[in-house]
Amino acid sequence: MGRSGTTLLTNMLNGNTETIACPENEFIIHSYRSFIYKDFNDSKVVDSFIDMFNQNFNSVISIWKPGQNLKEDIKNAEDKSFGNICKLSYLNFPLSQKDKKNINLVVDKNPSYSLHIDVLKNIFPESKFIVIVRDYRDNVVSRKKYSDQNISIHKLAADWNYYYENIINSLSKNKINYHLIKYEDLANNPTHSLQSLCTYLGIDYTDEMLNFQELSKEMKTHASSSVSKEKNEKIQRMHANLEKKVNTERVNAFVNELTNEEIALLDFACEKFATKFGYKKHANAANVSTISKLRYRFLYFKTMIYGIILHNKYKPPA
Repeated sequence: MGRSGTTLLTNMLNGNTETIACPENEFIIHSYRSFIYKDFNDSKVVDSFIDMFNQNFNSVISIWKPGQNLKEDIKNAEDKSFGNICKLSYLNFPLSQKDKKNINLVVDKNPSYSLHIDVLKNIFPESKFIVIVRDYRDNVVSRKKYSDQNISIHKLAADWNYYYENIINSLSKNKINYHLIKYEDLANNPTHSLQSLCTYLGIDYTDEMLNFQELSKEMKTHASSSVSKEKNEKIQRMHANLEKKVNTERVNAFVNELTNEEIALLDFACEKFATKFGYKKHANAANVSTISKLRYRFLYFKTMIYGIILHNKYKPPA
């Protein structure tokens, strides 16, 4: 789920010399049905795949495309499976100055991929999954603040609930182990959180992973030349805090930025998975009206139907 610390964690992981962690680009899901069975020995297939990155297929703001060496890397690759071609695309992340031969881990940060865990596991059988969660009330505050539309609290609650329900249920159904990180733990004790994550990922922790501020500046500079002025301004606002050291400034921001009625609705709507993740209801929350409950349930149902349609759109080809 976006606005949960995913970009912060991505930049931290990029501080590790063994790792490339890329910001959002939904090319895997977009290209899966078209290229999963294609022969990448065919130069026309390779050209078509690379040209795909020029299409506006992302549902989020994407600021990167693979570097110009991707075509040559595909040509020289022994393994030309779709999964490996995707890995080569990440290894050509244009902001990485790392030696590709030293990269042991590729991290893809795409909140939208939460709805396609089974597809990802099929493409990358040895993949590992990181689930990052933030207090649902702070998450709603942040998503509302940076949304291009006037989205209701009910809809924001439905999205949070649906995404995490889908994540946990899909991981369980497919018997996939995962590593859970709470944004609050990452902000309070980043060293411990990163050490635990590195153990799970099988890489060495280094203190350089906490010195991510310069990379954040580079990312925003790159964005200024890669997207429209309007989108760039939004990126600069959304990620302004990433040039600071890790801090807890926005932990429990909801207490001062949501009304008691809004907090009560979120406590009601998100209770099941909030409890699972260790979040507690707010002590001074108000009662939730029947009309508000019904409105939430209706919007959750709409969100669920949309999610099912979206997932079926990208089901593996027969």
